[in-house]
Amino acid sequence: MGLFSTALFLLFWGLVLGDDDTASEKVGWQSEPDGRGTFSLVFSCVVTLTLCVFSALHLNVPPESRSNSFRLQFIDKAKWVVYGIFAPELVVATAAAQFIVAAWLKCQIESDVRSRKGDGQVWDLGQCFYAVMGGFVVDLPDCAGVDGDGKPRRVTVTAEGVRLLSFLGDLPGIQESQIRDKSKADWLAKSIVCCQAGWMVIQVIGRAAKHLPISLLEINTCGHVACALVIYLLWWHKPLDILVPTLLPVNEGMEQALALMHLCSLETSGADEHGIMDIRCFIHVVEGQDDERIWRLPENYPSPEQTPTIAAGDDNPETSELRTHLSIGSPGSRNPAAFLGFGQLWSETNTSFRYQFNLNAPSIAPQCLDYFKPPYDSYTIRHSRYCRRGFPDAQEPTSSTDPTPRTRPLIPPPLLQTASRAADRLRTLCASRPNYQPYYFTLGFGPKLAHFFGETDYLAPHVVNFPSLHKLSLGQVNIHRDRLRAVLAATAAAYGALHCSAGFNNFEVFSFVTEAERILWIVSALIITASGVLLWGFFSARQYWPGFDGWVSGVNPSMPITLVGKTGRGGGGWMRGVGRRSGVYLVLGGFVLARVYLVVEAFVSLRRAPRGLYETVEWTEVLPHF
Repeated sequence: MGLFSTALFLLFWGLVLGDDDTASEKVGWQSEPDGRGTFSLVFSCVVTLTLCVFSALHLNVPPESRSNSFRLQFIDKAKWVVYGIFAPELVVATAAAQFIVAAWLKCQIESDVRSRKGDGQVWDLGQCFYAVMGGFVVDLPDCAGVDGDGKPRRVTVTAEGVRLLSFLGDLPGIQESQIRDKSKADWLAKSIVCCQAGWMVIQVIGRAAKHLPISLLEINTCGHVACALVIYLLWWHKPLDILVPTLLPVNEGMEQALALMHLCSLETSGADEHGIMDIRCFIHVVEGQDDERIWRLPENYPSPEQTPTIAAGDDNPETSELRTHLSIGSPGSRNPAAFLGFGQLWSETNTSFRYQFNLNAPSIAPQCLDYFKPPYDSYTIRHSRYCRRGFPDAQEPTSSTDPTPRTRPLIPPPLLQTASRAADRLRTLCASRPNYQPYYFTLGFGPKLAHFFGETDYLAPHVVNFPSLHKLSLGQVNIHRDRLRAVLAATAAAYGALHCSAGFNNFEVFSFVTEAERILWIVSALIITASGVLLWGFFSARQYWPGFDGWVSGVNPSMPITLVGKTGRGGGGWMRGVGRRSGVYLVLGGFVLARVYLVVEAFVSLRRAPRGLYETVEWTEVLPHF
């Protein structure tokens, strides 16, 4: 509200400065003559703007609580229409994110089918969009628990979940015609909207060709028409207004996959108050291939002299370096130190990072010791010597008077046993297709690396339309997290540049009432353009300049991480974080302020407009004829 109030203050400050010398040539409200009046001008722009945004929107499948309420569905669409009017680049970036994920999913499914020598169904882009928008739901197996009413828990399979099912060969067949039948795409209505928008653009071009005044509202509308066109293209294959998702049948193989996906998904399996999930401490064990020191405890644990030190094949554990990486899609890429439980992160080179680490320092949390007993010690998914809940920051007393840490229920043995079967298949497939191992495993300690499971949201209660600027990153699909932010910034820059053209042209071509308003318009448009260009350069640099990315974020998920002894060096993280946040708030504040001014000024400028603004174009003088 503070930014909006400031924008209004700047607007009316410009208005009270008085009209310039050409003010006498301007007129106020114009009734409808044979040509066009003020009402028809405003009505045409508002209708075109609203219909373009409304018809372009292809929202995701809503949760069950909203799918049966017309009022809630209308509110959701109205909210996105407001987004499209005030921040069209946000909708463009959302559509681009979904298009990239759908295209990525299509390529991955095709690759899986080729690896199985044609065994399986190849999906088209419409089916992949259906998965991206949350069109597939499943009932979790009984071992994963039930709802309060005793019914199986129904969850949505995300694009990453569909990708895993395809990788395991458990992807059920669904025909593209079934999805088309559920879609409510109305091509006639869209054609009418396109004709309306096209006529608006043609009118502006015609007026410019005849040097007739053009209203700022028309320029603003043309910018939204261009954004709507891009959204149309990006969402061309996305089904429209799907309210009821498709329930996938569950066979034995899919039941195993769902158990593993459930354990790895934050939104369905849950985490404690520290954001720590149970699966974070578990590894996949293959007898005879993995170092037993990683997952088997001495009989008299925790006697220090009996606790083995895990080294990376070096005879001197104090100097050995343990290398690992974070799995693609892991939330650890946001804050690796807190995610792994180690200390200060610092950079050795542009391609390697190191952590403070000593495997003997953390202890096994008392509540996790049962995982080393039957029947848990017979499964191929086992608790490792690394225990994230054993770190001090994960210990929280039950109350101020009871120092005993809170305990969490153990993973039910049937669930872990079922998930182990899927992990066995996944590990075998990754051995034959090693390029895909980083999607599903975080490599860890020892001369024979431990295979920790990546925490990716394979399952979710439902797929939201716009998760957040952070989750717009597409890290789960091995696309740099700033690519979509660069799209967002580039769209904002183009939108601002269009409005700059109105301010820098001849004063009488566009309907500014005062010179002060024109200056404020130019300043606002330049702020949007400049911030967009700067952010585009910033996000692009993070994609293609690993050293810069590492300095800004502290870690690059695509870079290996080195784990070393207790002591480390580094610093400046606090100052870097404060500087980064201050810069973001400054740019965002100026951006919002400028955007509000442009929208408000586009309407207010019509209070006194050049008389020629209401003249109609004589098309016989513009169009070539014989």
